[in-house]
Formats: sequence, C-alpha cells, structure tokens
Amino acid sequence: MKTSKFQFLNPYLVELNFSENENFDKTNTKELEMQNNFNVEVKRNKDENVANVQLSLDINKDNKGAPFKLSIKVASDFIWEDMQEKEIETMLTLNAPALLLGYMRPIVANITNVSSFPVYNLPFINFKG
Repeated sequence: MKTSKFQFLNPYLVELNFSENENFDKTNTKELEMQNNFNVEVKRNKDENVANVQLSLDINKDNKGAPFKLSIKVASDFIWEDMQEKEIETMLTLNAPALLLGYMRPIVANITNVSSFPVYNLPFINFKG
C-alpha cells in the first residue's frame, strides 16, 4: 500500500450547540426520526496546495416536534501534491466531508448519550448528492 497524495491535518471542533425541547413527550418511546441537514464549505488557498474544509450539521433545525436540536461544525486543513484538478475537487467535496463525518459522529453520539434521550448515531451519508 502507498500513502495517498491527499492528506489532512488535525480535524477540530469549531462549533457545538445542543438544546432540549422542553415540550417533547419523553414517554413516547417509538423510534424518533431525525432531520439531518449537512453543509460543506471549502476554502481553498489559491497559492498553495491547501484547503480548509468545514462540515456543518443541523439536526432537527426546523422540526418543532423533535426531542432536541443540535448543530455542530468540524473542520480540517487538507493538503495534496501532484494531483489533477478534477481529482482535487472530488477529494475536497466528497472525500474530505466523509472523513470529517467520522470525527463528527462520536461527538454527536457522546452529546446525545449524556442527554435525557437515547444515543443518536449518525448514519452513513453519500455526499455525492
């Protein structure tokens, strides 16, 4: 195996907000449907082979009947060498968010696990559209 020409540097948490819906009926034990809204932002340096990618998630932003609302943003700098432009674009818009989701998932699970609701594990996401 060979190391990829596309690498990341220390993913980090940018933002995290959690709020419980005080009006939610906690006796309702049926499986809860979560509304996940993802956003990917790529800020590319024109002079160097580096870009900052941020993955944001709003859970239940517009769902008034949801047990909680959660917003989170994680980010990392990505670097590359000797790659075609089309390949760089794919890596930044598809692979980078998929990698960041792997860092976001345990944070969401931990926050919801210490809430009064069951743990919420983020599903796999296809960022291709």
